[in-house]
Amino acid sequence: MERKTAYGPYEAVMLGVQLEDDGYAFYSRVAEASTDHRVKNLFSHLAEAEIEHKRIIREEIEPMFAPEWYRDEDQEMMAEYLRGVEKQPVFPAPDKAVEFARSMKDTHRAVDIGILAEERARDYFAFLRDSTQDQQGKDIFHRLHLEEIKHLELLLNLRKEL
Repeated sequence: MERKTAYGPYEAVMLGVQLEDDGYAFYSRVAEASTDHRVKNLFSHLAEAEIEHKRIIREEIEPMFAPEWYRDEDQEMMAEYLRGVEKQPVFPAPDKAVEFARSMKDTHRAVDIGILAEERARDYFAFLRDSTQDQQGKDIFHRLHLEEIKHLELLLNLRKEL
């Protein structure tokens, strides 16, 4: 996956946190709105996984890369800036998720968006794994990469069932 090399490791980690936040918002809203129990169950599971991934990033990875001079308000300002310059949104706006869950046609679209998102997340965490020099960081990013592969397989299997 090709990424902007101007991002430092901390900024890359912050983009990972934003990716997990966006994934949680999308998966949880589709799960709430879906009438198909297969979609509801899988998307609920994926929403919970996004929370766990965010915890891993915040508690295990961020402390390795966070500069001491970043304050909370600096972090939020940087996150907002990075969201603005990142031109490849993975998930649609959260308010669109409910629309995707309303009909079978839109359910297929929601699953397709999940597949695309998990592919991008898989590639993003592989990029971070391969870019960091710290072995502990490599191991954690690899663990997240493998989790995204599992999520992708679940979504691909669901797509076949629908």
